[in-house]
Amino acid sequence: MLAHDGVRFYFLVKNSEILIKQTTPFARNDPNAAMKILVLGDSTAFGTGAIHPENSTAGRVSARYPKASIVNLAVNGLRIAGLLNILKTIDGKTHYDLILIQIGANDIIRLTPMSDIETGINEVLARTALLGAKVIILHSGNVGEAPLFPWYFRGWLSRRSLAVREIYIRAAPAHGAEYVDLIDSPVAKLLRENPKIYYADDLLHLSDAGYGLWFDEIQKHLGS
Repeated sequence: MLAHDGVRFYFLVKNSEILIKQTTPFARNDPNAAMKILVLGDSTAFGTGAIHPENSTAGRVSARYPKASIVNLAVNGLRIAGLLNILKTIDGKTHYDLILIQIGANDIIRLTPMSDIETGINEVLARTALLGAKVIILHSGNVGEAPLFPWYFRGWLSRRSLAVREIYIRAAPAHGAEYVDLIDSPVAKLLRENPKIYYADDLLHLSDAGYGLWFDEIQKHLGS
């Protein structure tokens, strides 16, 4: 059983590496655009798993605001500490109308202490509050429900996902940001019941359809 799970996990991780190499993040940099949008985060902001960049969350935001400049600084595998390093390099003179942050899944999976997650995400939100008029943040759905992981890891990852959710629920309004809750939403049930539709080949990242589900929740926070 364990050997079978190990082989399965190995090949799914290899699929993930292939997806990462195949993915190009969506961006549309136009310094003269009246509206400027900044996308930050991990592979979910990068769009890993989407066959077409336009179907990632960044691409869907661009379709919502077709005249906006989209600066995408997402990095595969990024954690909150890495995002803070990126934020320190951003010119504070540039003001963004919207900042979309997708970060935290790797911290859930890779055992970042909850105290570090809370401290880090508060610093991320404090810094982005100075850069943008509107900040929207999400981390992931319930990572423990991703089909990649063997059943004996799922409860532990679910508990970490729920703990991180509570941190973001507290932190976002404290900094004037909006939190997109993908755990207590219709998205969670659809992902759970239709993994072949909404997950990419590695059973961790999202498919085009999966990014569509996430964007349905994100756009509830975009306004008119």
